[in-house]
Formats: sequence, C-alpha cells, structure tokens
Amino acid sequence: MKKFSIFEHPDRRLEALKQGFSIPGLLAGGLWLLRHGVWLFGTIATVAGLGVYALFPRPAGYLYEIPYGYRFGLADVLNLGICVFVGLLGNKWRVASLLERGFEQVWTEQAATVNCAKGA
Repeated sequence: MKKFSIFEHPDRRLEALKQGFSIPGLLAGGLWLLRHGVWLFGTIATVAGLGVYALFPRPAGYLYEIPYGYRFGLADVLNLGICVFVGLLGNKWRVASLLERGFEQVWTEQAATVNCAKGA
C-alpha cells in the first residue's frame, strides 16, 4: 500500500499525490513536472537536462573506458543526476504547486492506486 495526500480545490475537485519517491519523475524528469503544472522547477530541470548535452557533447573516448558501443559521457551522468533529483523532490514540488493554486490538504490515505485514494 502506498501513502497518498489528498487535496481539495475550492470547486470540490480532488487531487491525490503519492508521498515519497516518484518513478515517473525519475523517468521523465522535467517533462513530468511540466505536465503536472510545476512550471518553474519543470522548466529549470528541462533546460538543464538539455543544456548539459550542449555544454558536454559526447566525448571522443569512453567514460571510464567502457569497452562497448555507446559512449557514456559526462552529460549522461549529469542528466541522470537531474532525473534522480526530480524523482526525490518532484512530489514535494507538486504539493507546493497545488497549495499555490488554491488546493488544501484534507487527509492522508493508504491505498493501492490514486483512484482508490480519491474514493476512500
């Protein structure tokens, strides 16, 4: 069972957010934040993720001289770090974004899915 925070908007809409680490945040990074309306951090993460590839293009050699086809460079390591950072803090940023948009936290629920948490 996952732990969800349930938020209610003054127009009676409910939003449920899982507490803790976000797998979608890890996999999609800044784009996941932008999709959920966390504009400032989503823009920063997306621009930083793309910017590291402009600043650190693929190296001529391998990182740690890994002997296989893909050249894993510094930009890849930095981008992975950005995605892990978004995975760790993304749900907290989503909570702050919801509170700024007028939502109020009404309860905390343990449920298997987001829909189950909203319906409880």
